[in-house]
Amino acid sequence: MKRLRRKPTYGAAIRLARIAAGLFSKPYGWSFKSIAGSLEISDRTLARYVSVLRTELLDWHGGPLVEVVGTGADRKLRLVSSMKAAEASSYQVALLYFSLTVLKFLEGTVLKEGVEGLWEKVFQNLSLTQQTRLSDLDRKFYAVPYAPKDYTDFSEQLDVILRALLDQSRLNVDYAGLTGEGHHHDFDPYSLIAYRGGLYLLGHSHRSNATIYLAVERIRSVEFIRQPDGAPERFVYPPRFNPEAHTEGTFGIVDGPETKVELKIHSAQTEAYVRSRTIHRSQRFARRRDGTTILTMTVKGTTELANWIMSMGPWVEVLKPAALRNEIAQRHAKAARLYRVD
Repeated sequence: MKRLRRKPTYGAAIRLARIAAGLFSKPYGWSFKSIAGSLEISDRTLARYVSVLRTELLDWHGGPLVEVVGTGADRKLRLVSSMKAAEASSYQVALLYFSLTVLKFLEGTVLKEGVEGLWEKVFQNLSLTQQTRLSDLDRKFYAVPYAPKDYTDFSEQLDVILRALLDQSRLNVDYAGLTGEGHHHDFDPYSLIAYRGGLYLLGHSHRSNATIYLAVERIRSVEFIRQPDGAPERFVYPPRFNPEAHTEGTFGIVDGPETKVELKIHSAQTEAYVRSRTIHRSQRFARRRDGTTILTMTVKGTTELANWIMSMGPWVEVLKPAALRNEIAQRHAKAARLYRVD
């Protein structure tokens, strides 16, 4: 026996119309979770609405106007590619341009030149209407880099690094230590990482038999390691390698022993500043009756954390661990002596 379809109600029709109208302002999709929350409907009801939209909302050729993308909790409903909002292309290009402004610190390198070439190619392929709409992007989108490093003299090194990353070629790296001493590494490059205005090459060093970071500005020279026939020596990219795993738990990119840290924030303004940022994934805040706030974290290594604490001046106090508290106290005492403060 054929099952009868539930007769649509006036309320259901209104909700279906709201979904359809909402998709035109969301060219990259509207998550199922967000739709259900906005319309205050159950997942089961939403599934029924989606089914109706996909079978009843058709174009002139009988094709569906909406599609479901993603799986599980990440599912989204969106207009099919041919029916996306007219401004989607301009919107996407504007986002690309904004992303490029973040790379301004790479001025004068092959990275910046390659990105600018990509931008010019994309812009030239836009319609005249879109080009007009996207005028003055250099003023509408702007990024202020934080203490960026200067890579204008490292274009050759970056060119070799990029080609080695793409082709999985092993490198011989002449690397300068912090005090100027040199080290040679046979190096398998895995990832080029941008961090606080600097570039770092993450990969496996055969010298130390470990995965390490190399600061690009300290690479004095780099060249391909070649086989007897002159071809570059290649390596197998580790199938389970994930650069995120090498920053998991660290305060930055410098690793170290796991340490539980307890800080006291003495200023309401400083608390608001810190709370508005994710300085570490494990951060927890607890307000005290005296107006101060306790910030706790569990970090792997305190080298970069110590520098951050110093940047907070007198407004952040280390309570634990004792070793970090003593280090910060000694730094502040030395700074006070430089300024002749008792």
